[in-house]
Amino acid sequence: MTPGTGAAGLWTTPVRGRVALSALAWVLVYGVGLVVVVLLGLLGGRAAGTARPDTALLAVVVLAGTAVAALVAVRVHLLRRRGLAWADVGLRRPAHSPLHLLWQIPAVMAGGAVASAIVLTPLGGPADPTDAAIVDLATGGPAFVLLGMLTVAVLVPVAEEVVFRGIVLPALRARLHATAGLASAGAVFAAVHLVPPALPYLLVVGVSLCVMAEWYRSIVPGIVLHGVNNAVVLGGLVAAGAG
Repeated sequence: MTPGTGAAGLWTTPVRGRVALSALAWVLVYGVGLVVVVLLGLLGGRAAGTARPDTALLAVVVLAGTAVAALVAVRVHLLRRRGLAWADVGLRRPAHSPLHLLWQIPAVMAGGAVASAIVLTPLGGPADPTDAAIVDLATGGPAFVLLGMLTVAVLVPVAEEVVFRGIVLPALRARLHATAGLASAGAVFAAVHLVPPALPYLLVVGVSLCVMAEWYRSIVPGIVLHGVNNAVVLGGLVAAGAG
């Protein structure tokens, strides 16, 4: 048996219970700390009479900064402290061929779109279910679109998959029945984005990413799906703005 894997289910990992809670607490501390630093910088700039930074620049700083902060927190307060490797949070070779992504990516995105239509259409269909930060990136000009694409399609998916599928999922799965653990972890992922109109879509994507992590015994395919999804969203906003 390959070290770090079990006979069934997710890779075996000590990331559960207090270990998981501690890691998530440090991720939150680092993320909030980054936001506080940005806010203090804005207040300091206002006091000094400098112009307020462009919203696209702020979006890049906040999105990229919180993603990096989360990964640093995981590295320092989970992996190094517990003597673990990135493979223990799912950054490992998939157990199945990534070619399955050729049908999984469109299937998951289509499923999310159908769920949104079913839930939101009777409610009148909110005009904009997209994260405001991504909207800012899409309207910031070519340079910010490029920086935004690298951020939302690469950096953010890596950080979010490490946190939600590498820490939250194993922790909940260890305490709950497998199905309940997968559903709960997906719901947490959807809820923390704080974009109510996007909840149906995010719930489908979140649960699907959990199932994929379970099946692949790796978060790498999920990172790819997550990145493609974010790239499509940002690309769609850019195309709509150019039209």
